[in-house]
Amino acid sequence: MIRRPRRSLPATIVALVILAVCVLVVVAVVQSLLGQTPFLTLSALLGITSSQSWSSAGTVAVAIVLAVLGLILLLVAIRPGAPTVLPLRALVDDDGSRGADAGVRRNTLTKDLATTAGAVPGVTSANVSARVGRITATVTVAAADPASVPGEVQTRLETRLVEIGPATRPKVRVRARADKNT
Repeated sequence: MIRRPRRSLPATIVALVILAVCVLVVVAVVQSLLGQTPFLTLSALLGITSSQSWSSAGTVAVAIVLAVLGLILLLVAIRPGAPTVLPLRALVDDDGSRGADAGVRRNTLTKDLATTAGAVPGVTSANVSARVGRITATVTVAAADPASVPGEVQTRLETRLVEIGPATRPKVRVRARADKNT
């Protein structure tokens, strides 16, 4: 079970374009029904488009821009995003059969690991990011022996990952920097 984010950006862009076209049509129709001259008449629209040929520079430029925009939206919609829920090890029932699937939200995992890293003596702050197959912890160290802190942080994070039990155990990388306030 890997839950991925919805592709709302391409859908929102397409929906806004369609909404804008629909609003223009509705306003023109309402103006016509009220006996007013619509700001966008069919004859004006046909006059603009009928004066263009398929091989004119303007038509080709608009076609290229629309094709590139469509391709970009399609690629953004198809490309899988980073998982929002990471799978945990499969549970096994007492009779040996596979139990329920479980997962942990990525931001919950990173907050838990940041709390674990921040609890190490000598660490003043910790920031953790989770990528596919890799956990990166950046810690600020204010300790008498700052060289020993990254190893301790890595050990605690690996122990915590064993307790959490992700389906695939990511590699843990720790970066340490000195606290400038001490």
